[in-house]
Amino acid sequence: MSDTTTTESSKERVMVFIDGSNFYHVLNQHFSRNDIKFGKFAEKLAGDRELVRTYYYNIKQDSSIKGAKDQEKFLSALYEIPYFEVKLGIVKQRGDAMVEKGVDMMIGVDILKNAYEGLYDSAILVSGDGDFYPALQAAKDQGKHVEIAAFDSNISPEIARIADLHVKLNKTYFNNLWMTKSDLRKASNSYNKEEVKDEFSSPEGENKKPKKRTYYSSNTKKPYSSKSSGFRKGRSSINVRSKRTEVAPSTAPPKLNGQHAKKSWIKKLVGLN
Repeated sequence: MSDTTTTESSKERVMVFIDGSNFYHVLNQHFSRNDIKFGKFAEKLAGDRELVRTYYYNIKQDSSIKGAKDQEKFLSALYEIPYFEVKLGIVKQRGDAMVEKGVDMMIGVDILKNAYEGLYDSAILVSGDGDFYPALQAAKDQGKHVEIAAFDSNISPEIARIADLHVKLNKTYFNNLWMTKSDLRKASNSYNKEEVKDEFSSPEGENKKPKKRTYYSSNTKKPYSSKSSGFRKGRSSINVRSKRTEVAPSTAPPKLNGQHAKKSWIKKLVGLN
């Protein structure tokens, strides 16, 4: 095993868990904006460690609420980030107030589940909310490291005590992490791109009968069904009226050794044997 392989396999694995609602309000509080590059932000938190996956949690706004369309645009940009998972809770009416449901539970469960399954070495929680104290303590009991990324003004005493490391966020930390006009334009284009309908994404999928194809001999132009036992032998070429060559999965080339074997398979496919 090479030294490079050994180094890569021994890299500390990191998962980032972002409390989206908390982070949104904190960014607005400190910067009056929240359009950061979440993928780059997670990479900066991980540093030279292996970033396994980033989880982002928030509530799903009702379509009737003002700002729901803006949230859809924002989420569509997040869906484009590699190894970035978006999980959404819901909003419920409780008396005169609207409260989030399920978000804190999802974050705590994911921190615990991935810790027990040994899928990370260190968890980085982007939140200063003290409600996550039990989940972080349980992860530590499994031998995992837990880190908190938060502003000093937004971190609870409970979380500060439990964390192995506090990544202190400040204005300079977000240098080069804000979205540019080009980034915003790309995000807008991603949201506005035409949705592919099911019949186009899977034109011959399950519950759909494949179209019957008709093939023609190069000499007689006499059609014969694609359901026949095979192409006529003895022809030097076959003119198939199609713009592309289609090979069914069942006729995929076997793993053969040598160039001669590969050519023999091709001849058999087009009926030259």
